[in-house]
Amino acid sequence: MRSSVEIEASMAQMYPELSLFDISPPLTELSPMRLSYELPNAELITAAFSQFTLTSVNPLHWFYGTNPLVLSSGVQDVPMPITESRVVSPLHQIMAASEINFKAALDDTHSLVVYQNNLCVIKWFVSRDAGSGVGAFKRERDAYTILSQHESAKNSTLRCYGWLEMDHTDALKLHPNLSFVDATSIQALLFEHIDGLAPLSVKDVTTDIGEAALKALCGVHGAYVLHGDIRHQNMHLLPDGRVVWTGFGASESASTHSLRRQDFWNEAASAWTLLYSKMLPDKLIGNLDPGY
Repeated sequence: MRSSVEIEASMAQMYPELSLFDISPPLTELSPMRLSYELPNAELITAAFSQFTLTSVNPLHWFYGTNPLVLSSGVQDVPMPITESRVVSPLHQIMAASEINFKAALDDTHSLVVYQNNLCVIKWFVSRDAGSGVGAFKRERDAYTILSQHESAKNSTLRCYGWLEMDHTDALKLHPNLSFVDATSIQALLFEHIDGLAPLSVKDVTTDIGEAALKALCGVHGAYVLHGDIRHQNMHLLPDGRVVWTGFGASESASTHSLRRQDFWNEAASAWTLLYSKMLPDKLIGNLDPGY
């Protein structure tokens, strides 16, 4: 009879080529129960919120079960390198700013534009912003180079039309507020625009949406891309209930970094904790504006 460590190790060896939802034997509590029964009574929720205000810890963090993706220390140390690599074509470079028509500045680092008759969003990478700049741009561009050409990730991310590098004068034509940027060239990525797309909030999250977010992350991992920044702001909810992952400025891929299967599994575990031990329990007690 196999030990629990051996079972864990054999399951981790299947990931990320096989989605967590397709692993056999199935992972229990991967998709927590739907609340078809009565929610905790008002008195319990009031007491839980009072405890939260005193300790900053939601006492109902356990309500959706325990994280089934936490690996034992014995499995964490098992050699499981990712040896496969993805040979992909370079992401398309948009050479002329004249191909793009400016519509509006959405915020300091995003423009609404028209490209090839499609409404799109430009994401600008400027060194003024924390987490942005040349390093974040290269990581995000490299991630979308792989993700855009891998079948498992096509419904897990936004469509990326390509990347741009232009001088300051041309950049100002596509985002007037970039006048504050002190750089000879400015880099950007061009994404599809989707009406109603919004970061996933505690107010909007449900068990079904949590499952959609975790499945989408499995799609990203299936391309051997590690997201690197598991936060609710990087999960975006579409009006039809689909969830896509954004914000790949801290990502790594197995083709350029030494990654282990445990790295992907552990990142999925972090996403499970965020969704089911933080966001959904916080929604239960009415903590709708958390700081994570």
